Amino acid sequence: MALVVTMPKLGLTMTSGSVAKWHKKEGDKVEKGEVILEVSTEKITYKVEAAESGVIRKILVQPGVKVPIGTPLAIIAAPDEDISELLEEVAVPAEAKEEVKEVKPAAVEAPKPAAEEVFIRATPIAKKIAKEHGIDLALVTGTGPKGRIVEQDVLDFIERQKAAVPAPSPAVKAAEPKRIPLSDVRQVIAERMSASWQNAPMVTLNADVDCSSFKNMRESLRTLFKEKGLNLSYNYILMKMCALALKEHPMLNSYLDGNEVVLLDEINIGLAVAIEGALIVPVIKDVGNKDMFQIASEGDALVEKARKGELSVDDVTGGTFTITNLGMFGIRDFTPIINPPQCAILGVGEMKDKPCVCGEEIVIKPVMTLSLTFDHRIVDGAQAALFLRQLKEMIENPFMLLTSLK
Repeated sequence: MALVVTMPKLGLTMTSGSVAKWHKKEGDKVEKGEVILEVSTEKITYKVEAAESGVIRKILVQPGVKVPIGTPLAIIAAPDEDISELLEEVAVPAEAKEEVKEVKPAAVEAPKPAAEEVFIRATPIAKKIAKEHGIDLALVTGTGPKGRIVEQDVLDFIERQKAAVPAPSPAVKAAEPKRIPLSDVRQVIAERMSASWQNAPMVTLNADVDCSSFKNMRESLRTLFKEKGLNLSYNYILMKMCALALKEHPMLNSYLDGNEVVLLDEINIGLAVAIEGALIVPVIKDVGNKDMFQIASEGDALVEKARKGELSVDDVTGGTFTITNLGMFGIRDFTPIINPPQCAILGVGEMKDKPCVCGEEIVIKPVMTLSLTFDHRIVDGAQAALFLRQLKEMIENPFMLLTSLK
């Protein structure tokens, strides 16, 4: 029996998507469970599998076209199955179909009567050269007997024309620059970042942090986590610390709705992950009520799914605070942009050994710069500074976490 493949609903907030790529073409055989296409949403690219075996009899939506959820994308049926009635039933938005324009032959106009020809006195060779160069002899002044145009008159005219027309500039000669269309994910990133920049007055505070104890604590616990098959990254520890600080400073775990600030009970922290051509932010939900093992387990799973392109919409939605780490690229500090409608985002710089003054001595310590960007409509500088100070204190005294593992 014929099967209509439709645009899937991949999350509670999804209303539309677009075909990113077809893995099959019309006439190809497919097996149940085989990937037939990829669809792009505001957050992710998702692989769609065939629910039944058969043949791709008709592709209804072309790549790059955005359609509502439930829109028919293709028909899978047996090779000899009649799908004519099904084709009449499926309703596909006009913009989703390939536009086929009928090419009509140009209308042939009756030749217009030629204007009365003006007789021009010119030698045969002059006429020949003028014709080869597309020159109107009426514009050439003849120097021959009785004003007859001779060969040299035409050649002189050509030279004067060349001198009068400047050579094309290098900019004109240069080849057209390569244009790369934005992917669906990149378009959404561009739209959200533009909206954030235009709507939220953002301020960034920077603080240097002594990471000596932070580094030692991670090293002492890594083996314990490895035994459970988990990676205890600095990012996971920072997530837990941020959750604890957000409980003390809830205004940074909020968003603005009209003239009201909405305080959120659940602390859902997104971790920016760079993938090819985009930045994805998978979210660990309810971080404040999870221990470090749970955070590391969920974090490892989400990062792996992100790199494989297997994240669901729910994996990347619902964040209330974001951490973005560029330290691995040697970046000291930067100005992260808030992910709307969130109130704040924490940028993490490189951890690097630096000379520090301790009493009357100069010692080498690992130092990291934190960059907190916040929405100044919701939070004042002092409130943000208190949050950043508490986070700094926890990093410099990480064993404070031992009393707050839940």
